[in-house]
Amino acid sequence: MVKRSYKNKKEFLKLHNLTHTPKGYEIDHIIPLSQGGTDCPDNMQLLTIEQHRRKTSKERKSTKTN
Repeated sequence: MVKRSYKNKKEFLKLHNLTHTPKGYEIDHIIPLSQGGTDCPDNMQLLTIEQHRRKTSKERKSTKTN
């Protein structure tokens, strides 16, 4: 299991002048943790829930074929 840091999430939000994840958005790891990405703010981005769902689905399909 991949461990996520609440502290890093808070730092990401602070860097973007946010106190919480906006409604309808999720924090995404640009390079997934499961593929060696880091759990640091430089590897995080805000995506809409739908964008995040599509990206995650695509990444899972890619992982299965490799």
